[in-house]
Amino acid sequence: MRGRIPIRILIISDNHGEQGISYDAYGRNAGELNVHLGDSEFHYDDTEMSHFNRVKGNVDGDTRYPVEEYNDESKAFYTHGHFYDIKKTRQILAERAREYGAKYAFYGHSHIAKAENVDGIYCINPGSISESKGQWPESYAVLDTENDIVSFYDRSHQILEEVSLTKL
Repeated sequence: MRGRIPIRILIISDNHGEQGISYDAYGRNAGELNVHLGDSEFHYDDTEMSHFNRVKGNVDGDTRYPVEEYNDESKAFYTHGHFYDIKKTRQILAERAREYGAKYAFYGHSHIAKAENVDGIYCINPGSISESKGQWPESYAVLDTENDIVSFYDRSHQILEEVSLTKL
């Protein structure tokens, strides 16, 4: 798989200690890259997290979680978002992603599912898989990087919406 750009990325965030739901989403919609954006409230080496590239959320106590990560093969930058003021703007997040040469910036923290183009960076929040604060119920996302389409799913793994990033 070296040198191959992942065409499918599973993106999950903010399960806040709820066991099984992240693993269930992985079982149904695993990608070539699987990312958990923090606030799992699990230890870094918890079996539930073992299938995910993961970052530290503001309520994660385990210091082994990194604050941010970048996957060069998919051009994806990801972080929880609390250090990037994402509840007000995604500009800081997009600028940090650009420093890595990223095409995508994934973030959580707000519990609101969203996809937007911020100065040429596709910023994607999968929503919270356990405690939605947005218009949709609890959700996660799957990104098809080949077609630049992000699909938002509910906890029953039904598609809530598909968004063409190139039309943003």
